[in-house]
Amino acid sequence: MLDSTTCEPEKLDEPDPYLVLGHLSSTVVHHVINYFSSIVSQAEILKTLAVAAGVEQAEAVTRTDAIIKAALDGSNLARGLAEFSRRATAFTVVAGEADDDLIDLNQVVSERIADQKRRCGSNIEWIVNLAATAKLRGEASHLRIMLDRLLENARESLPAEGGVVTVSTLVDPMEWLVLEIRDTGSGMKAEVLEHALEPFFSTKSGHQGLGLVLARGIWRRHRGAFSIETTPSDGTLVRLSCPPSGPRPPQNVQPRPVGAADAALTIPPAATHGVNPA
Repeated sequence: MLDSTTCEPEKLDEPDPYLVLGHLSSTVVHHVINYFSSIVSQAEILKTLAVAAGVEQAEAVTRTDAIIKAALDGSNLARGLAEFSRRATAFTVVAGEADDDLIDLNQVVSERIADQKRRCGSNIEWIVNLAATAKLRGEASHLRIMLDRLLENARESLPAEGGVVTVSTLVDPMEWLVLEIRDTGSGMKAEVLEHALEPFFSTKSGHQGLGLVLARGIWRRHRGAFSIETTPSDGTLVRLSCPPSGPRPPQNVQPRPVGAADAALTIPPAATHGVNPA
């Protein structure tokens, strides 16, 4: 009999490796640029302190300028990788496609949950609360991949005896479309949550640590905000939201970059890792 952490060995829709590489590159670039920015800031402070303390000014300036140059060169290289990742993860826009041709997120959610129910243990209770209308502009195949990863993550967090996964769609007062996935699993400690969206980080043996990275990257390409709220022993809530779908943007418009808010982390009463569009 299958428990809540195992499923029939049927292969999920596997994402294009080029798509995975693109989203992975985007996430790595974000972290690398942040690291280089910290190096530059600290080097500037070091230069100021060295001069104030009467250290040989010429040597101090030369050495700190070398640190700053190396960090900026590295950052520029990373930005080139960011440009690659944008091309690798961009949506295909069909010329002349109608602006009202939107994806029914409720349908995608229902399909992916049905697949989980068919393949996985019967000791999981799936609660589904869907809004009357939940449509957005985007790439349906990418959204299916995203949902598979998020549902797998929620299911695998449950104990062997089972639990509850609740999936909801709604439209908030600002008319943003919201998708919430809540589980009754073990939750995450603050030190785990801090790294949950980093590539290659996983607390599960045999996992690559790419599921949340890929899911977040796909949702960001849909102009969305992505957050995780969790309390140890009290489950986890993954919340995705995106603005109303207006007219289709021009074909070559690039997604907005994600700024410093991408790394926001607040803890108690429930730990929250927020990822917001710039």
